[in-house]
Amino acid sequence: MPSIEANPDQVIALVVCFNSHHELLLLQRPDELHCGGFWSYPGGKVHEGESPLHAAVRELHEETGIKGKLWRHLGKASHSYADRTLHFLFFVCQTDDTATLQPESPHAWVARHALDHYPMPEANQKLTPMLMMPEMEVYLTGSCR
Repeated sequence: MPSIEANPDQVIALVVCFNSHHELLLLQRPDELHCGGFWSYPGGKVHEGESPLHAAVRELHEETGIKGKLWRHLGKASHSYADRTLHFLFFVCQTDDTATLQPESPHAWVARHALDHYPMPEANQKLTPMLMMPEMEVYLTGSCR
C-alpha cells in the first residue's frame, strides 16, 4: 500500500484476492511506512472522482500485477489512529492467473484460517472477520449449500 499522507480522513479501498486454492494474497508493508513490517491486503487511497471499485481494481493491479474477476464489495469499517482516520471499503475478487504476480513488496498466499499467523495493523484486523462469514464459502465455491 502506498504511503498515506497525514490527513484527518481518508477513504481506502482494500482488496482480498483469492487464488484457485482459496488462499488470499497478503503483502508485507515496507518498514519505513506507517505500520511498517505488518502484513496487509493490497489497496490504497480512493482518488477524488474515482469510484471505490475502480480504485480497488487499480490498486490491485498496480501493487501486484494481478487482474481480478468476480469482484464483490464485502463491507466497510473505519479506524482512527492518532494522526488519521481511515474509512475502508473492503472488496474481494478471484484470480486464476497468479503467473502475472509481480508484487511491490514481500507477499504470501494464506488460507483464511491461518491469518492469525500474519500480524496486521489494527485497522485491517477489524475487516478480517468478514472473511469468515458463511457467505464467503459460497462466493469461493460458487455453490449454494
